[in-house]
Amino acid sequence: MNNDRDPNLVALFAQAETEFSDTAFADDVMRMIDSQRRNTMLVWSVFVIAVFACFALVATPVVTALGMATDLLPTSLVSVETDWLQKLLAPINSVAAALALGIFAVLRFYRRVFG
Repeated sequence: MNNDRDPNLVALFAQAETEFSDTAFADDVMRMIDSQRRNTMLVWSVFVIAVFACFALVATPVVTALGMATDLLPTSLVSVETDWLQKLLAPINSVAAALALGIFAVLRFYRRVFG
């Protein structure tokens, strides 16, 4: 049996026996965490500013489209001559009702096929 020791292995064991300062380790970890936190806050700040800028650019066309939709949705599909019948059929005889029925039909079809 050979009693010669590998010098690299002896150096590794000697290095493992050295005492480390707990406060220095904790300070390094806290410094690294603070750095990552600052980077994260910077990235999120840039993202939020970009989202608000996009909302500001898109706000006017969206408001215009919603205004046009609110003008279009109550429009009657079939003209009814009598006033009381027109008021009675208003929930059914409108673009909004046709759109809602179409959405419900698509959802039901989707559930039947994929559900």
